[in-house]
Amino acid sequence: MVKVNDGNNSNSDIPQNREKLPRQFDKDVTEDVPEKLRTIDTLPNFRPFQHSTIERTKLSQVSDEPTAPFHPPWLKGTGRPKRVTLLGTPKKRLMHHGYEVDPLIIWYPEDRKPYYDTRYPWGCVCRIITSSGGGGSGVIVGPRHVLTASHVIDWDTGAGSVEVHRAGPFTSAISGITDTWSFTKIGKGGVGWSEVDEDYAVIITADRIGDRYGWFGVRTYDSGWDDEPLWRNIGYPEDVIKGTYPIHQKRKTLDEDEWDYGSGRSMTTSADVVKGQSGGPMFRFWQEGPYVVAVVSSESDENWCSGGSDMTRLVRHAKTKHP
Repeated sequence: MVKVNDGNNSNSDIPQNREKLPRQFDKDVTEDVPEKLRTIDTLPNFRPFQHSTIERTKLSQVSDEPTAPFHPPWLKGTGRPKRVTLLGTPKKRLMHHGYEVDPLIIWYPEDRKPYYDTRYPWGCVCRIITSSGGGGSGVIVGPRHVLTASHVIDWDTGAGSVEVHRAGPFTSAISGITDTWSFTKIGKGGVGWSEVDEDYAVIITADRIGDRYGWFGVRTYDSGWDDEPLWRNIGYPEDVIKGTYPIHQKRKTLDEDEWDYGSGRSMTTSADVVKGQSGGPMFRFWQEGPYVVAVVSSESDENWCSGGSDMTRLVRHAKTKHP
């Protein structure tokens, strides 16, 4: 601020104009951040991450044996998440030819239940945010590894972060994305019929979030489980408080495409899903813990998931490359 004589009041104050803006604010760092203030800096440093793909011939050489889950001994575990009551109700999206169901749909009655629970394994759910403003859901499957759908990844600008268990205004942790692994890069054009069985990717985070919060195991889906109401799903639908609370649903079916004979498999599901839930896991509990068998992918006349032995191999490959 400078004092000027405007002809009426010699003590008037006006902001400095652009030409007279002082350079006194251009200063070098002279001190380190005080230790007691460093914990405030929790946001990740957004930098372009490394995209990597692996050919099917090389992926076929990786074992498709299940990867084991990890339940940290410092986290209490529970088979049911703690539900939370929210203001308002999810937006109904039942239109089809009216285009409202793009890209995923709900089969009523609605049974997605919002929850707030950081106990294992419910605190392993992730919300993925990209620099282009998109994103989706995912789940921790290793020390630095998050399984999601390939089309959730921003393959163009290549930057983003992972929020561990976002619940309204709270989140357990935020970690930047450093690398991604996929078999197929599925971009903004959507998931095609030739890609629905390959719509998965593994995100590598800057921090070892899995060591802190635990992770799910991953195993290959077996067609002998078709049409059995065995499966649970968690994720972040955009119609539940703008995608800031995770939902849980159970007793859902999967049905593998009978014409899909490859190592990547597509399957329909009775799960209720909308935009934002893409990449969320379809899982159930085995004696050792929770295992993912597929991720939410896309919709045509039905909701689709992606899985198969290639997904299991991709997770194992990413964990080997980024231990």
